[in-house]
Amino acid sequence: MQRVNSGKQTRGTGKVKPVPAPSPPERPGIEQGVPDKVGAVRDEWAGMALLAGVNGPGDLKALSTAQLKQLADEIRRLILETVSETGGHLASNLGVVELTLALHYVFDFGQDKLLWDVGHQCYAHKIITGRKEQFRNLRHTGGISGFPNPEESQYDQFVVGHAGTSIGTAIGMALGRAKQGKREKIVALVGDASIVNGTSFEALNNLGLVKRQLLIVLNDNSMAIDPTQGAVAKYLSKIRLSQTYEDLRRTTNDILLHVPFVGKTVEEAIEKIKKSIRMVLPASQLFESLNIPYFGPVDGHDIGSLIQLFGALKQVEHPVILHCHTKKGMGFKPADSLPSKYHSTGPFKINGETTEGHVESDRKSFTDVFGEELTNLAEKDKRIIAITSAMCDGTGLMEFRKRFSDRFYDVGIAESAAVEIAAGMAKSGLRPVVCIYSTFLQRSFDQIFQEVSLQNLPVIFCIDRAGVVGADGPTHHGLMDIGFLRMMPNLVLVAPADAVEMKGALEFAISVERPVCIRYPKDIITGIRVTEATAEPFELGKCVTTRSSQNARATIVSYGSVLAEAMTAAKKLAEEGFEVDVINGRFAAPVDGKIVQLLESGKPVITVEDHGNSCGFGSAILEAAGQRTRGFESSGKVRILGVPRRFIRHNSRVSQLMETGINADKITEAVKQMLT
Repeated sequence: MQRVNSGKQTRGTGKVKPVPAPSPPERPGIEQGVPDKVGAVRDEWAGMALLAGVNGPGDLKALSTAQLKQLADEIRRLILETVSETGGHLASNLGVVELTLALHYVFDFGQDKLLWDVGHQCYAHKIITGRKEQFRNLRHTGGISGFPNPEESQYDQFVVGHAGTSIGTAIGMALGRAKQGKREKIVALVGDASIVNGTSFEALNNLGLVKRQLLIVLNDNSMAIDPTQGAVAKYLSKIRLSQTYEDLRRTTNDILLHVPFVGKTVEEAIEKIKKSIRMVLPASQLFESLNIPYFGPVDGHDIGSLIQLFGALKQVEHPVILHCHTKKGMGFKPADSLPSKYHSTGPFKINGETTEGHVESDRKSFTDVFGEELTNLAEKDKRIIAITSAMCDGTGLMEFRKRFSDRFYDVGIAESAAVEIAAGMAKSGLRPVVCIYSTFLQRSFDQIFQEVSLQNLPVIFCIDRAGVVGADGPTHHGLMDIGFLRMMPNLVLVAPADAVEMKGALEFAISVERPVCIRYPKDIITGIRVTEATAEPFELGKCVTTRSSQNARATIVSYGSVLAEAMTAAKKLAEEGFEVDVINGRFAAPVDGKIVQLLESGKPVITVEDHGNSCGFGSAILEAAGQRTRGFESSGKVRILGVPRRFIRHNSRVSQLMETGINADKITEAVKQMLT
């Protein structure tokens, strides 16, 4: 197996000169579509002859630079074809193909360690590490997940889907392996604006702990989910815009000329680079101020140069950063021109030779309705401010930003900062609306407690992607927000059941002088209203009855969007002779005392929620009952239907609701079990 080795030296002038890492050998013939090891190309790999012969990273070693470029094109085609059918993270994965191939060409990640930040850029990595067959069923049942997962492969180190994780875990692995006398190479690949995350800088601040090899590859595409925000992002963008292609090539050559080898320290190399490449001085100052050796920027799509750079930098026995410029959406015109739209997408159609495409979205989601209603309310109330963390499009704020650009703030991947900024605005008399996915809101737990709950400030949290989220899987499910929010004093927790309640919940939240959290799923709103009762105005801590019968033998108490499932279950039960009442809980904090009293009625009570069944809405009802001053005496049965205390694998949201027992059929079964 051929390995890149840039450590050779020549003598003759008295100076030590590094010999550049060799380019892969030219191998004519494979480009003509005849795989080297596999034989005839199977039908499903027609037009992807090189990829058909790549069954593991070792197969890359025999390919030439030209063949690796062709392989990159074939991998992009497979990613595009697959994501157009399954949905997934498209633009970011199209942009990181050459980086991935070069890393696997130079390093042996069967032994060496590759750690991903964010994780959704790992598609090419999965394809070349023995998972190309399963890749066609990406994010579906029986297929692979859209994020790294050690259960799938030895080439994945962590299950990861949040930003700012790779540098810290890489430091930990470097320290751990050093203490064990291990010498594997360690690489942290940081992309999609993760470097601007606070935890990334906390980790960089501790990089000096490492006294051995550790390569940090900064994949700089100027984008997170939306264009990267903040001073650091603008700083990197300024560097990016100042570079021409020839500048990047010159930088690559200078790095290879001056990279540290035996007998030369990192400090000496950096000083020589400074003298020869004045254009990179601003970038180097950013990281060198933290005492971190920096190299770049370089072209992240020049696979031949990347192989030489990685081959050289892997020999450096110090932590270093290599700054690579890549293009999000590379190779697919729509994703190239609209990277935010194609960051994470559902299935879409490809027209012609992948030059045009469109994302299908002909039905309104909870997110769509939220965005419309907030924009309408902002027309009337100038106190309303919208704040998000690098997800303007994903949280439905595009129209708000267009209409009220002076009242919109994107703070980048910095959820804790978003909450602190909102607290300051609320203290100043405004009505900040913080729009963050449930899974990412977890990252700002302390700020919600300290700056909002403790101060009792009227910050409104609009928590998108609450509940099971479908194909993104366990890193992105929003199954903990009720639990960690309702323990905080002063916070009001609301969950609208339909479009009418979304408007009512927002109007209520803006009207009260205390913090309010509104949670809703990544799902389509099937109708404007589930029942007439959802049009009733919101009153603090008050539920509404959505179905009532004098002959009711049990009560279903629903929280949030699953009211539609509860109503369908009630109808099915009635057809089978089991009459039940249905209550829309609306509030998880405070809980309506009317619901608590139901527990003493002697009739079975079933609570239903799209949240973990630990610490959620059902638990809140039981806790409220246990705190009654005259004691709690229930002669009836109580059952909590929620997501079990385990991680739910990627699947469709419909399948996940069925799996966790909170769809109409499962609710029906649960009620019948309690009544028979």
